[in-house]
Amino acid sequence: MRSLTHCRRAVRLAAATAAGALLLSACAPGATSEADKSSKPVNTDIGTKPVTLNLLVTSGTDVPFFTALGKLFHAEHANVTVKVTSQDYGALTTNIPHILSGGNVPDLIRVPQFGNLINNRLLTDLDPYAKAYGWAGWPQSQFASTRVAADGKQRGTGSLYGAGPGFGLTGVYYDKALAQRIGMARPPATVAEFEGLLAKAKSAGLQPLMTNGKDGGTVYPLQNLQMAYAGNAQGVQDWNFAKPGANIDTPATVKAATTLRRWAQAGYLPADVNAIDQTKAPAEFMKGKAVFFPSGNWQAPGLDKSGPGRFGFFLFPPGEAGGSSWAMTAPATLGIPAKSQHADVAAAFLDFVQTDPRARQGTVTLGGLVPAGPADATVPTAPAGSAVAATVAAFQTLLRSDGLVGFMADATASINVNTLVPQTQLLLSGKTSPKAFAAKVQDDYERDLGR
Repeated sequence: MRSLTHCRRAVRLAAATAAGALLLSACAPGATSEADKSSKPVNTDIGTKPVTLNLLVTSGTDVPFFTALGKLFHAEHANVTVKVTSQDYGALTTNIPHILSGGNVPDLIRVPQFGNLINNRLLTDLDPYAKAYGWAGWPQSQFASTRVAADGKQRGTGSLYGAGPGFGLTGVYYDKALAQRIGMARPPATVAEFEGLLAKAKSAGLQPLMTNGKDGGTVYPLQNLQMAYAGNAQGVQDWNFAKPGANIDTPATVKAATTLRRWAQAGYLPADVNAIDQTKAPAEFMKGKAVFFPSGNWQAPGLDKSGPGRFGFFLFPPGEAGGSSWAMTAPATLGIPAKSQHADVAAAFLDFVQTDPRARQGTVTLGGLVPAGPADATVPTAPAGSAVAATVAAFQTLLRSDGLVGFMADATASINVNTLVPQTQLLLSGKTSPKAFAAKVQDDYERDLGR
């Protein structure tokens, strides 16, 4: 088994590769026997026959982003029309096994988590396509989190089941004018300083934080607080990658839950936070209804469009001054269903979004993501002073500090929808305690892994 230190290094190297940096070494591909490979031949020639490529993604920013990439692909391959449909994150996470085993299966699908999709053979092994398109010659670290063992539990090893246009990154957006009103001259250096700014915002009659508790946005600051209080991210990363003995029921998690609950009680979070979803939260923030908005780089293009130069971005602060910052990252993973009617065309789309200069630029300017792809690919640009530029700069900061970590929400196939979201809602509404919260999350994690 690869170590979790390896997995963190893998994400770090992948991001450097995606940003266009040439690195001296790369991680080796996950070991997979030829017996595990699909016997179905692959073809990189998609021909001229008219094809409708059906792509199912999560609702929100995914829809315009992948629609734009689809139009670029159509411009290159006039016989292929990309049709994008969507479900919200929670629904897709719950429904994806039924979708992939049903009779109306898309050709490409956004994969929130892998889990039983692998041992039930619902996704296509992409290693033959990686070989055919030359992905196997790219630094393999960018595929580390989408390599999955045959049991569907351990990531970072096994066959390749996902690829995508780029990588996400979390942090905290701020409304520059409102931040100035509360005296914020620079990003907070510690959690305590951040809390002080939240208190100032509340005293000034402003909504300190905007976030979406309905579908899991509150889990982002929870994980950031956990890592800040722990003073490292190794424990969370071990947990994310199902390392034997990994445990999230720790004092740092209890303290993080305590802080987040206190923020809710103090009115730093919206009173109806548990009813706010991933569509309403950014819309409210764009209207100037909150000072801060913890979210990801996928929000940056929309923020820039709504008000160029209005919004800034900083990494969630550490627990102590001078300490390390960490942020959650993951690829915008697409998988090819085993029942896809156009698997070769789907693979061509995956190759296109990682290598075509226009698609890579769109990944930054439309998706807000750091693009994936080969080390020698064209490096996209972002306007100075934009939210997109700020997120790209933050990504580079984390590359240097090895501060990129996976999402707790991706630890198991059901941990986010069945546990993290509802338990965080109960926590914020005062219906569970921080200690009970941490214990429940760990218990459900062990259940999900069958331990």
